[in-house]
Amino acid sequence: MVFANRRGIENFELKTLDGKEYTLPKGKKVYLKAWASWCPICLSSLEELDSFTKEEDRIEIVTVVFPGKSGEMSKEEFKKWYSSLGYKNIKVLVDEKGELLKKARIRAFPTSIFIDETGEIKGVVPGQLPKEQILKIMGVDSQKKEEIVKKEDNVPVTSKNEGQKIEEIYLAGGCFWGVEAYMERIYGVVDAVSGYANGKTENPRYEDVVYRDTGHAETVKVTYDSNKISLSTLLEYYFRIVDPTSLNKQGNDRGTQYRTGIYYIKAEDEKVVTQALENLQKKYDKKVVIENKPLENFYLAEEYHQDYLKKNPNGYCHIDLNKANDIIVDASKYKKLSDKELREKLSEKEYRITQLNDTERAFDNEYWNFFEPGIYVDITTGEPLFSSKDKYNSMCGWPSFTKPISEDVVTYHTDRSFNMVRTEVRSRVGDAHLGHVFEDGPKDKGGLRYCINSGALNFIPVDEMEKEGYGYLLKLVK
Repeated sequence: MVFANRRGIENFELKTLDGKEYTLPKGKKVYLKAWASWCPICLSSLEELDSFTKEEDRIEIVTVVFPGKSGEMSKEEFKKWYSSLGYKNIKVLVDEKGELLKKARIRAFPTSIFIDETGEIKGVVPGQLPKEQILKIMGVDSQKKEEIVKKEDNVPVTSKNEGQKIEEIYLAGGCFWGVEAYMERIYGVVDAVSGYANGKTENPRYEDVVYRDTGHAETVKVTYDSNKISLSTLLEYYFRIVDPTSLNKQGNDRGTQYRTGIYYIKAEDEKVVTQALENLQKKYDKKVVIENKPLENFYLAEEYHQDYLKKNPNGYCHIDLNKANDIIVDASKYKKLSDKELREKLSEKEYRITQLNDTERAFDNEYWNFFEPGIYVDITTGEPLFSSKDKYNSMCGWPSFTKPISEDVVTYHTDRSFNMVRTEVRSRVGDAHLGHVFEDGPKDKGGLRYCINSGALNFIPVDEMEKEGYGYLLKLVK
């Protein structure tokens, strides 16, 4: 603890945001927190501070900012910005002259200033402090109204519902606020929590990780149902939000705590991770620097870090959360059948269409005038191809779609048959002939028309999609 000059707080000219002079409460200890609008640690703790201020009446809790000093915006700009945050309980004072900044020797934000009942500054502590430590320094019992405040360092156990196959993987991808929010949006993810992994010390706090070289990485523990999403698919989503060739830097964040890493707890997961990283490396000339290691340790981050972007919708995030809405169809779930298997499974018409590039008659097929909600899958493998939401009546006599479920599930080939040049569409895994794509589709939906044979498709009604393993595609139909 660094002690400031023993000068009373009443000697400083502190005012509220409305310009009123601030008067110390008589005979009451005061906790004064100096902070700045540009400080990520300060911003991340506002939610907790707002609750702390509301709940704690044994001490006076106030904050102070320094408009025009130490990189802070002007008073009017700050007032307008702060009012938009919506915190109702935090008391904000301003020190426009920066007197307290100098006398308390404030060198970092946030900084805690402890003031006794006489108005004398008793101590100054840089860094973010948990409320239990604040109360301890001020000599106040942390037990209040029979409520015990306790920091849990262990990882909570996620309950296992019937039918779920719960697995865990730990992903480091820069600032954990965004990674946590992103993972929670992915179908099949049961839970995501922020913490610190694979460091050198036990029970680290945020300030320890940032300032004291503990070696931890900001990491998100992802709990998922492997019956709904495979580890390989989950890693595909992860790769979409990180720069895999950037060492100790993601977005605007720099430092070893922002390194990328995949940390596993099951030995069999190492093979999946290794294969995924090898496939990823093929897409880059630079070396992929994502760590592939077993989990050594993991400690939950402070409560104010958990669900940060839910609590602070306009908070800092270095990634595009909308990428969680991308559809990734796991090709490994589907198998290309042998010719013998295909002949046993398909009708003669279906076999000729999918294997011999035949075309069924227009207006005389199963789905040309069918518009029930659901998805259309490859009749040979079951791989999902098209959604009913993208189907429209083109009056051509065959099922018509504006796009596939994902660009990955189809392949394109030049077709020069019948003295024409067309673009053939085939399924990815089954390599089945589906039809052709033309550039005469609805302009407002991309201008393409996927003209597909009914005999190459199998329809899965929306109310059967979950049971058949296509639940993750429901958002494309409903």
